[in-house]
Amino acid sequence: MGENTTVGTDPPDSDAGRPTIRRWWRQFVVWLAGVNMWYILGGGFALGFALDHYGYHSVDWLFFLLGGILPIVLATVSTDEGETVDISNRERAVFVASALAWSITPWGILTQVLQIGGNFVPYLRYRGRLPNHDRHVPETELAAPFDGEWETVNGGVTKDTSHSWGLVSQRYAYDFVVTENGSTHEGDGDDLRDYYAFGEPIRAPADGTVVKTLDKLRDYPNPGGGRTEWRTWQITGNYVVIEHADGEYSMLAHLQEGSVAVESGDEIARGDVVGRCGNSGNSSEPHLHYQLMDRANFWTAAGLAPRFVDAAVDRDDDRDLDPEIYGDPEDGDACSLAAGDAVSARPR
Repeated sequence: MGENTTVGTDPPDSDAGRPTIRRWWRQFVVWLAGVNMWYILGGGFALGFALDHYGYHSVDWLFFLLGGILPIVLATVSTDEGETVDISNRERAVFVASALAWSITPWGILTQVLQIGGNFVPYLRYRGRLPNHDRHVPETELAAPFDGEWETVNGGVTKDTSHSWGLVSQRYAYDFVVTENGSTHEGDGDDLRDYYAFGEPIRAPADGTVVKTLDKLRDYPNPGGGRTEWRTWQITGNYVVIEHADGEYSMLAHLQEGSVAVESGDEIARGDVVGRCGNSGNSSEPHLHYQLMDRANFWTAAGLAPRFVDAAVDRDDDRDLDPEIYGDPEDGDACSLAAGDAVSARPR
């Protein structure tokens, strides 16, 4: 449930506008990053088993390795070419190494089995017609689940902007951070207290009933540089799940250890504090992970495309986002968010 990072664009070609090999390679990587991760994993393993069957034991291991590693590497590449962030190859390597360390632990293997198996459940439930921005539109209209202005760093309601398109429950999830002068932290950012989001109150985005909570996982103490908690058995970290309308549940995740202020069965109102922003679970730095889903079970739920009403959205006019899908933040009606949007809570 960590954030995807993005790849910048090359400067204009000097060779009469003809693409360079480097640009073709970048375009190929961006395209590959948009391919469903399960196709990549399955294709790598299928080729590995085929080569093993026909006796090519000297190379079959390579495809098993690629099938497992490529989805992790490609998670650091954005398919939205309009957005760029500052990520070095070293940070990318650190992220991949920490993700691999986690993926070979017993709890990491179990999590991957749950994700793969759980992915099939909503496909069966909806007979392949999964919810999207115009099918199974949720009734719940949401407020910004925080105070002040936060930046949407990951997420959207279309494939090219999605948080994790291949993971059905997280398909329409969002990651939010607090930034000042373009940074999420002060100083070097190697201490949790350096991060502007850490410890900030997280609020219920709509009225509802608390149905699940977790509050005992530590906040990963080494933020920054792409590292994540390799020993966590719960990738969501500490969380609160709230039932709104029938079949509509909010999950607010990566909350600070010991900060969850509600428990199962509590009736809460929009704007009530449910916890504080933390760095628990699979999180590279303090941020809020939010998703709306059709079941309370994180593994078998289908993500629903959220609509925000009680929120002020600052969106760059140059962003190429279809207003029929995302809405127009200036007209005051419900709108969906995409990475790059600055979101402020309206006065309560």
